[in-house]
Amino acid sequence: MFDLDGTLVDSAGDIASAINELLASEGHAPFSLEDVIRFIGDGITALVQRAFMARDVVLGADELPVRVAQFKKLYESRATDLTRPYSGVPELISNLRKRGIAVGICTNKEEGLAQKIVDALGLSSQLDVVVGARPNRPAKPSPVSLLETVASLGASREEAIMVGDSAIDMRCAQYAGIPFIGVTFGYSNPPMSELSADVAIESYQDFDAACDFLRDQQA
Repeated sequence: MFDLDGTLVDSAGDIASAINELLASEGHAPFSLEDVIRFIGDGITALVQRAFMARDVVLGADELPVRVAQFKKLYESRATDLTRPYSGVPELISNLRKRGIAVGICTNKEEGLAQKIVDALGLSSQLDVVVGARPNRPAKPSPVSLLETVASLGASREEAIMVGDSAIDMRCAQYAGIPFIGVTFGYSNPPMSELSADVAIESYQDFDAACDFLRDQQA
């Protein structure tokens, strides 16, 4: 199972474009790409809330859902303008499928939008399931969505590996009792090198070796 943003795809450019347009509509200055990356990780509502708070604006209970809806509309209109798979991702997923390994996505991005993105990027034919945010489904780091992904793939947690770029992904895997591979090129703050991933990789060229390491650890 893979996280999406910061793990399989580099989506920060489109996210930054949408949040900055929303801020500009309210008379606020834009953020740099690096600043926006620090807001990513707990879903759209947290992203919007963090961006406004960083401009010293606390959104009230009535205002926050409105701004979230505005952001969604802006983001969905450009969700794949700049977003692209990280180097090696299409080849990795294709290779896993050829080896008979089920592959799924487990993300805090809304499920329909996550599906739209993987469709547009030509990845959906290589994926068995896309599990994202839904009403009444707890977000990661709750293990609920990850365990649902495992079940959808017809696997057990003993057969599973989670791949992600953040502390949220890592804690989700730990709570689910699933080994975790952390990627160092994503959006994690603090960086993956400062977290206690079971194994970390700098590119997907290191993926097979990381899986072999995890198998050796479990033996």
